[in-house]
Amino acid sequence: MPDPSEHIAVILGPTCSWKSAVALQLAKRHDAEIISCDSMQVYRGLPIGTAQPSEEEQREVPHHLVGCLDIHELYTASRFAEMAEACRRDITSRGRRIIVVGGSGLYAKTWIYGMPLLPSDLTVSQAWSRKLATEEGRQTALLDIQRECAERKLEVPSDVILNPRRLLRACEVHQLTGKFPWELAKAADCPRLGFRQFCLLPDWTLLRARIRARTRQMLKTGWVEEAKAAAANGLLETPTARQALGYRDILEFLERGAPGGEEALAELLGNRTVQYARRQMTWFKHQHPGAVFLPLEQPELALSTAVKAIEEAMSS
Repeated sequence: MPDPSEHIAVILGPTCSWKSAVALQLAKRHDAEIISCDSMQVYRGLPIGTAQPSEEEQREVPHHLVGCLDIHELYTASRFAEMAEACRRDITSRGRRIIVVGGSGLYAKTWIYGMPLLPSDLTVSQAWSRKLATEEGRQTALLDIQRECAERKLEVPSDVILNPRRLLRACEVHQLTGKFPWELAKAADCPRLGFRQFCLLPDWTLLRARIRARTRQMLKTGWVEEAKAAAANGLLETPTARQALGYRDILEFLERGAPGGEEALAELLGNRTVQYARRQMTWFKHQHPGAVFLPLEQPELALSTAVKAIEEAMSS
């Protein structure tokens, strides 16, 4: 791989697509450090549900932006970009290479494409969080956004309609600036100099099977207990961490008396994660021009295929 100050490999893709394994192997082979581009792995106390790298993996390779924030802290794409840039300066100052890995598309795009950093305010965010906690509040906010955008001949991005976090952020930014994020965040057509993006796209049938198998494994290793502990620490009242995939589903499932037992919970969480992975794949296919897409069809060859393709591209 070329000089670390010139090229940064960015490994993107949906959840459970071998991203972390590929990044870890590349980092070991090329004396690199890893920056996590994940909106939830940054929080302490959520290692199982957010699939944080293990303690052993973090001893093998330095990881940045993993388990470093309290769950009550606000974490936005803008804050990620600022923190990631600080990590970049630190790592390159020590002559080490950098590998970025994660599935949070907007976070990656904000940093890699140099999108303007959008304002944030914890008080405003929390106020909107309370308003959007009910279905009525959510529908009212969406109707207001759609009406204003129609008047101004703007299109409301589908992820704002489908993703509660995006809706919350849109309301917050609009209150602070009078404009919506998609108006302010005019991304460049190309990534900033030095970033080389690779998007892992497993066969959909394969990916669904991997997601369901990993979901069961996460439950066996203590995800339910982790969710209970996080709830006791105020997870559901936090500005960002409360959106971590699966935790609310676990807690609501337990409140209903756990009908159907662990198998029913595994099915519920698996379905939620599959839906999320589908949204991720759609995002990466349309929002990251210039990325090299790497189809993965054979599970036994996926890791080596991706590593080889990235190494060849980075050395060219």
